[in-house]
Amino acid sequence: MENEIIKNLEITDTSYGGAGVGRSESGQVIFVQKTVECDIIDAKIYEDKKSFAKAELIKIIKPSSFRIEPACIYTGECGGCSFAHIDYDAQKNIKKRIVLNQFRKYSHIMPEIKFFSESSKHYRLRATARSSHGQIGFFKHGSNTLIKAEKCLIIKESLYNKMKEFASINNLTGEIYAIENNDDLSLADIKAESIDYKSMAGFDGVCINNKKYGLSTISFNTPYGAVPVTYKSFFQANRFLLNTFQEYAVNLVSNSLDIVELYAGAGFFTCGLMQKGSVSACESEQISSNLGRGAGYNIATKESALFLSKIKKCDSIFLDPPRDGADKKVIENIKRLRPYEIIYVSCNPVTLARDIIRLEKEYKITDFAVFDMYPDTYHIESVVRLQRV
Repeated sequence: MENEIIKNLEITDTSYGGAGVGRSESGQVIFVQKTVECDIIDAKIYEDKKSFAKAELIKIIKPSSFRIEPACIYTGECGGCSFAHIDYDAQKNIKKRIVLNQFRKYSHIMPEIKFFSESSKHYRLRATARSSHGQIGFFKHGSNTLIKAEKCLIIKESLYNKMKEFASINNLTGEIYAIENNDDLSLADIKAESIDYKSMAGFDGVCINNKKYGLSTISFNTPYGAVPVTYKSFFQANRFLLNTFQEYAVNLVSNSLDIVELYAGAGFFTCGLMQKGSVSACESEQISSNLGRGAGYNIATKESALFLSKIKKCDSIFLDPPRDGADKKVIENIKRLRPYEIIYVSCNPVTLARDIIRLEKEYKITDFAVFDMYPDTYHIESVVRLQRV
């Protein structure tokens, strides 16, 4: 019941999304943000769906041994870091368990999950913040209330300083997305509600309400080649794990095969796959595919399902779909083609498990790695290799 106070609720699990999970005396599942397993708390229900409820943390009766004092002074207000109150070793174990929970219905034996992590501080090379009258920060969890932040412990310091400087000099009210490469070149995309534009400040290029100043693209140097990005194209966010992530995924692909790459973006993996065999790649988002072709990567501008439907045969399929996972028709065409191997890069363990279970009659997992690209948050990046049964 909404507004009901649940007393002495024990948190026993963590959901994908970051909320701690407990059960009321009646057996109803209760999701509570800002908690961790083994906390005992009081919570107030604000959304009741009968089979489950969402509640707000009111009081910690007994803190979990996994709970820490957050390093960031904005934790608890800022909605950005849902795990900042959890010891980092515990975060890693929680993320592994979240992944395994999604594969409960998988019929084959799961291989050991490898876990890759680096520094949990100042790792983000791209980020989005909000600004009000020149002061930047982040929205409070589940609201449009701005929490102004002088610093951010997960964003690269030089990048956040540029974001603050731009917002201050130009008296920005609106949204600022920014990205900085490994040569410290940076771009910002601004959605301004109001702005007194005077300067690009520390950026090498800015786009303000679709009007561009300075550079339009920058490139990231990777072990396999340069990958271009612009204001609106996707790129990975963790500067410390970037090369390891790329090399690990590419090295799962067997040599001298005909490779089909789906959801290729601007070529972050394409440049490596080209050194493994013959690659046919596609990306539906035109900005990214154009960038990739400009860098010398043969990436067709086409939806993955349609692209794959035209393929007659291939040895290896490499896919890195968005959060919604692979299109059903992509799965159907993988079954039709019966490649020797599939390498699946995923940012969502829920849709990853769904798609792999759809393939389990024909394929089983032979390698599974989790990359902690987003420490202090619930986000999970996985790389999985499947081979024909």
